Amino acid sequence: MKNVTLRKIAQTGFTAAVCILLAVPGIATVMQNTGAQSETENAENRALTAFPSLKTEDGAWNQNYTMEIEAWFRDHFGFRTQMVTQYNALNDSIFHVSSNPDVIIGKEGWLYYSPTVSDAVGVPTLSGDAIRQAAHNLQMMSDYAASKGAKLIFAAAPNKASIYPEYLPARYLHTGGKNNLDLLRDALAETDVTVCNWRGMLLDEAKKGTTQLYHKLDTHWNNDGAMRGYAMLMASAGLDSRGWQNATRTETQDWTGDLWQMLYPDKENPDANAVYDIPQTWQDIGHMRSIDDLTIQTHCSDGEGKLLMFRDSFGRALIPLLSERFADCTYCRATAVPLEKLEASPADLVVYELVERNLDQLVKVAPKMPAPEAELPENVKESDAALPVLKMEEEGNSLHCFGLYDAAFSGADAVYLTTADGRTFEAFCCCEQEVLELPEYSENGFSAYLSGVSADTSITVTIRKNGEYIRF
Repeated sequence: MKNVTLRKIAQTGFTAAVCILLAVPGIATVMQNTGAQSETENAENRALTAFPSLKTEDGAWNQNYTMEIEAWFRDHFGFRTQMVTQYNALNDSIFHVSSNPDVIIGKEGWLYYSPTVSDAVGVPTLSGDAIRQAAHNLQMMSDYAASKGAKLIFAAAPNKASIYPEYLPARYLHTGGKNNLDLLRDALAETDVTVCNWRGMLLDEAKKGTTQLYHKLDTHWNNDGAMRGYAMLMASAGLDSRGWQNATRTETQDWTGDLWQMLYPDKENPDANAVYDIPQTWQDIGHMRSIDDLTIQTHCSDGEGKLLMFRDSFGRALIPLLSERFADCTYCRATAVPLEKLEASPADLVVYELVERNLDQLVKVAPKMPAPEAELPENVKESDAALPVLKMEEEGNSLHCFGLYDAAFSGADAVYLTTADGRTFEAFCCCEQEVLELPEYSENGFSAYLSGVSADTSITVTIRKNGEYIRF
C-alpha cells in the first residue's frame, strides 16, 4: 500500500514537472511581449514577424490569422534567443558549419554573408544586357545631376568576401570569371559616370596585411576601411580629405558584429574597431534618432560645400567624416533613390553608395527624378508586337509610368515614352518587379516619373536596340 502511494506521488510529481517545463516558454512569451517588454529584442539582423490582426484593413476577418500567429510565435516564444545561440554553438563546435543559411563560418573565426559568395567566386548574376542597362541608368542619373550643377560619383562598397576571400571555406574556389561589379565597371568605362574604385584600393591595402579593413564578425568595413574609403572618395571628387587618414588612431573592443548576432543572439563577443582623433563639431538638423534614420541632415560651420548622399548600411561609418568635411549634408536611405531632392535643395556633390551584393537594384528600382525630355528620329519602325503593359500612378507632381514592353525585344538600350500631345521622355531601363507583382525580374521593363503629365493621357512606348528604334 505504501509503495502504491509513493508511486502515485512520484507520477504526480513527474507530471507536474513536465507541465511546468512546458509552461515556462509560454509564460516567458507572454511576459516579454506585454507591457514594457512588448518588443522582443531582435539581435538577428532581420525584422521579426509583427503580431497579426484579427481583421484586415477593409474590416473583413483575417483568414490567414492562424498562419500569421504561428509565424509570430516562432519569432517571439520565450527563451528563443538562448535556444538559437546554443543550437548554433553546438553545430559550430561539432560540425564547424552554420545552421543559419545566411551565415558562412570561415577560417580563423571569420564570418561571411552567404549572398555575397557569387561575387567572391566570380559568378555574375546579371546578364550582359542588364549590366548595360545598369550603366545606362547611372549615366542618366549623372546627366541629371550635372544639369542641376552637381557632380555625381558612383561608389560600390565591396563585399567582405571580395576583399578577404582567403578566409572563406576551401570549397569556395574562384572561377576566374568576372562578377557583376567587374562587368559593370567595364560598362561604365564607356560612359561619363565618375566611379570611385573602392574595391581596387581596398584589395591593394588588404594584400599589404598591415591593417584589417573589415570586421571578422560583421558584413561591413571597420573604421580603418571606412577611413580609406573616405579618403579615396574625396580624391575621386577632386577634394581635400583634410588629412584625417593620418590622424592619431586608437582602438576599442566594443563592436557587435551583425553576423555574430545572427548566429549567437544571446552571446556577446565584441570585435575591435578603430577611433580616429578628428574634429566632431557637426550637428544634426532636426531630431536624428539613430545613424540608420531614412533621412539625416547635418550642418558643420567648419565644413565646405553641400553633399547629397544616397547610402545603405556601409554609409554609417562615413557619416561622421563627411558631416565634418561638408558644410551641409543630406543622407538618404531609400531603395528608390530620391534624386529629385536636387530640385528643391541643390548640392555640389552627389554620392551614390551601393553595396556590391545589391547592384541588381540598379535595374530593379528606378530613381525618383524628372524624366528627361528627348526627341525621336523620323525612322522609327512600327512593330506589330503585343502592346506594352503600362501602369500609371500619380505621385506628387509627377506621373509614375512603369511597365513592360514585348519580351521578344528584351535588353533594349533605351526606352522612350511619348504622350498624346507629342512630348517624349526617356525612361529608365528598369523592371519594377514588386509593383508589377511579377514572380521574377525581367529585362524588358521601364520606369519614369513624368512632370506635367496627367493620368488620363495616352502613352506610346518606343525602344532603341542595336541602333534601331521600334515603336509598340
